[in-house]
Amino acid sequence: MEKGTTRTRRPPGRPRKADAGDTKRALQQAALRLFAQRGYAGTSVRAIAREVGLSESVLYAHFDSKQAIFDAVLAELGPRDSVDAAERVDPDLAATDPPRYLRELVSAFLDEWDHQDARLLISLMARDGLLHSPALQAAISAMRASTARLFDRWITAGLIPAGLGPPEDLALSFTGPIGLTRVLQLHADATPHQRAAARDEILRHVETFARAVFR
Repeated sequence: MEKGTTRTRRPPGRPRKADAGDTKRALQQAALRLFAQRGYAGTSVRAIAREVGLSESVLYAHFDSKQAIFDAVLAELGPRDSVDAAERVDPDLAATDPPRYLRELVSAFLDEWDHQDARLLISLMARDGLLHSPALQAAISAMRASTARLFDRWITAGLIPAGLGPPEDLALSFTGPIGLTRVLQLHADATPHQRAAARDEILRHVETFARAVFR
């Protein structure tokens, strides 16, 4: 260092933002692995910290509780995950080619759901009875409402016969089998063959549904 210059130092005990972000991410991933292996109730805060090689005090500097860690995992792999997938699909297709829009939308979801972390989350929620958690139910309701708005738009445009049923019922018929297949077949222990079969089953459902409802 040249004479006359000073080096700016961080206050002791305060990690850089990049370091803090990396630590939070590592804690979330460790918690997800342990939750899936041992269950939510069977995983302690100490075990999560040790999995990353940290002390409990460092963990509590990032998360207030075990529930806060779970909420962060769900926020990343639940509703936020679905929003990110939807943003990769050309929105103009919804007006110009609705069946293609549905195919590409569901394909984008499948790409996200096939990741190891997303499959661990599904296994955890199924194992610990968390499929009925308010956060997940809110995410499912929001996705179904968004799909219902699409069907309402297509009914109004004359692309779907109005007599088929209200948009909400069409949305339920469309999303229900997709969600069920995800839970049953896109879990942490699914083999590559099972995952490929699940993807094919879901995409065939999309094709069948599109042929049935669109003029």
